[in-house]
Amino acid sequence: MRKKRYVVKQRSRMILRIGILALGALLAIGLVFGLIHLLKSTKKGAKELTELPFTDTANYAYTGSGFLYFQEGKLYYMDIADGRKDTSYKINTDELKLTASPGISVLYHDTAVQIVGSEAPIVVSGKVLGVKCSQAHVAVLREDSAGKTAIVIYDGAGTQTDQMDFDAADLIDFGFSNRQDETLWTLEMDLSASTPVCTITTYNLATKRTTGVINVQNQLTGDVIFTDKSLFLSGTSDLIRYTLAGSSEVYRISVYGWKLADSSIGESPILLYKQRGGSNSILKLYTVPEGDVGSAAISTVHPPEGALAEFLIKGKLMIYTPTAAYTYSAAGKLLSRDDLPIEIDGAKKLSDNHIMLSKEGKLYISVTK
Repeated sequence: MRKKRYVVKQRSRMILRIGILALGALLAIGLVFGLIHLLKSTKKGAKELTELPFTDTANYAYTGSGFLYFQEGKLYYMDIADGRKDTSYKINTDELKLTASPGISVLYHDTAVQIVGSEAPIVVSGKVLGVKCSQAHVAVLREDSAGKTAIVIYDGAGTQTDQMDFDAADLIDFGFSNRQDETLWTLEMDLSASTPVCTITTYNLATKRTTGVINVQNQLTGDVIFTDKSLFLSGTSDLIRYTLAGSSEVYRISVYGWKLADSSIGESPILLYKQRGGSNSILKLYTVPEGDVGSAAISTVHPPEGALAEFLIKGKLMIYTPTAAYTYSAAGKLLSRDDLPIEIDGAKKLSDNHIMLSKEGKLYISVTK
């Protein structure tokens, strides 16, 4: 369980030791700005696609408006909508990991983290296990030599602002609110009792305060969804709604035998569920209320033959087959079928605005309407 939380007002002195860290040199040497017109458009069709300049084996990260990726000794940024924003950085290695949000981009390896645009790299005491970004903060999960884990919080300039310590066996996951605010959540699991107890804790990084603690017994949870009014948890047995302020449970809806696949947050949250066990012959759409009664509107959809991927875009269900994109309403009604300009072998939702399609290793972007 989480043991302590404290604020560090001064940047760690170890950051001054950048001479021993190669990561800072990677971004400091050979910074190149210019236009890199690498986009290639496919033939026009019902869904016009843009081919990306890297393949599915590349080291890349989606930023919300474009991509960071390594290629031939350089780190590139490619903007999907505006090629004038394309940028390249000459580096000496591509043995780095990438993660990004619409507000912050980060490069990291086992012992250091570099926030793109900050003056100095962050030297991490211990091993970096993972990094996640919000609009204005970076959360670094580290493990020290004693096996203890901590989430260390930095602002966009690389200054440490907070830290949460955990027992290594307890922390299962962490992330930021899908509302693009500065809410961090952590998921811990206690297996010492006869039945597992999952604890979800939320923090407001802007105010440096804990905003909620939720304990769920007798089932496993892992999917955390935020709206302006609610926090939804989807577990192995129930979908549970909590108030955003105070984290009080409001209602439960049974989802036993189903697993959450995607969500779309609009006027009414819509949740996509698939059958547990790998069968995708039936999909369920839950339109859930944010009042006191858990009377969800549930509709079912039978995917077309050959379906490759299913996800929610702007309140509608989209299903991709190798040759077409199908759009359904939240009530499960087929609204349209659009032929694709190429035959694909994969599809992935990046955001409500961008879908990534693949064909034999090549990657394409479709901009949603």
